[in-house]
Order: sequence, then structure tokens, then C-alpha cells
Amino acid sequence: MRYFFYSFFLILIAGCTDYKVVEVISENQNSRIDYIVIHATSQDFDESLETLTLKSDYPVSSHYLIPEFPNRDTKHFFGKEMPVYRLVKEHKRAWHAGVSSWLDEESLNDRSIGIEVVNEFACEYTHEVGSKKSADLLECQFLPFPKEQMDILKALLLDILDRYPRIDPVDVVAHSDIAPDRKSDPGPYFPWKELYDVGIGAWYDDETYKKYLKIFDGSLPQIDLIQEALNTYGYPVEITGENDEQTKFGIRAFQLHFRANNYSGSMDAESMAILMALIEKYRGNEIKKFQAIF
Repeated sequence: MRYFFYSFFLILIAGCTDYKVVEVISENQNSRIDYIVIHATSQDFDESLETLTLKSDYPVSSHYLIPEFPNRDTKHFFGKEMPVYRLVKEHKRAWHAGVSSWLDEESLNDRSIGIEVVNEFACEYTHEVGSKKSADLLECQFLPFPKEQMDILKALLLDILDRYPRIDPVDVVAHSDIAPDRKSDPGPYFPWKELYDVGIGAWYDDETYKKYLKIFDGSLPQIDLIQEALNTYGYPVEITGENDEQTKFGIRAFQLHFRANNYSGSMDAESMAILMALIEKYRGNEIKKFQAIF
């Protein structure tokens, strides 16, 4: 008798197949999309489009590509409006994050939307061949993002967040956030605070920041607590008790996102205060782990 009440569901007859499909929508499901990862391409538009769409020995892709503005090649424009390029449908898995981690999630390709923003920044290591990579020896030339390009990105992000309301502010992340030892994009010029002001992503509250700055102005916590704080917020930093390279890369990635005027990879009072203000705001149930340093 119960299926009598499902008479309103659509019965689909699949083309030339020999079976029917009866669609009864289960309530026991949710979206696979829990993260948005923002990248910068390090290439111009044409190179980026080719890299993200054509087969290669090292294939990569993203769900969206945001061109630079103005674009000298006007064939990529429809009138005066700059388009957003959709390269992979959102329900499909794009190959943009690579080896990645954020809080308890690994391989973020599986559960994220990737957005590439055309920006020709460049990074290179100055270490000798065969020596270990070091955050101290990574040199980058970053470029600002044009306002028009960011306006298009904001519109896209707001649309995505409207369709996927389960995405938390802390889960709108940079490529550098989820792969700090490999990536630096979108870099220090990316306007995270601007995005926060229109309802996109996370940012700290000034009063909470000032409270913690008074605490850390005299001295910083031990390195294991700094690692614990980075890990609590989401950064893939192991708690080793040593100021090792993975910790420096994690601090650098955090600074690129939240304290971009100095992203040396060395923890200081300002960075620590911002980190604790973010934990209190977005990971409040974890704040008790750090009572010893207050």
C-alpha cells in the first residue's frame, strides 16, 4: 500500500533499453561538494585553457577558469562582459588539488569545486639541486588581481555558495592552504578580506585578534602548541615539537591567506593572534585545548 503514495514520482523509460527506471528520491543523501579551492594559474589565458582542457602527460583540470581583465585577445569576450569558463561540470571530479589535506579530509579533488584564476605569478626554489626544499629558499614574484576579474569571481562564488549552503566559511580555501609544501597560489595579493566582506570565506574579528595580541606580544607558545593550532584550524601540519620545514611551510601558507604583508614562514605575535582568533570564531569547541597559553 505504501507505494500507492509514490504515484506522483516520474517513471522514466530509458530510450531503447529493456527496462524502466522508477525514481523515488531518498532523503538519505547530501551534496558531495564541501569545499571550494581557489587557484592562480601562473600562465596567461590561452596557456591556462590549453593546460586545463587538453590531454597531457600530467593532466590537470578545474571546474572553472576566470580570465584576466582586460584581455588583449578580445575574441574571448562576449561584448563587454568577461565570461566565466566552465571546464568540468560541478558534479564531476576535476583534477585540481593534487595531494592535499584540510582538517580531516585528504584528496580534496573528491569533494571540492576548483576555480582557476588567470594570474601569471611565478615561484622557484633557489636551493641547490638535490638538496631539501626549504620555505626560506622559495622565491616568488606575485601579481595583483584586477578588480574586474575579482568582481566576476565574487559573483561566481556567491552563486556556488547559494547552491551549496553546506560549505562552511573555513572551507573556502587557497591551493596553498591545502598543499603548503607544494603550492603558493593564489598568493598574497588575493583579496580574502574583500571576499569575506561580501559573505565569502573566513576572516578574523578585530577585537578577538587584539585580545590575543596582548597575550602573545611578550612571548609565543611552544612550537608544539603552534603546530597544534595550525592543525586545529585545518592546515596539514604534523605535531613534531620541532620548527621543521613542514611547519614553516604551514605558517607561510597561513600568512599568505591571513597576514599577507609578511609571509616569511616564521611565527610571530601578530600571526599567532590571528590564528587563535580564527580558531575561537570557527573552531570554538577546540579552544579549550589552548587554555594553558592564555
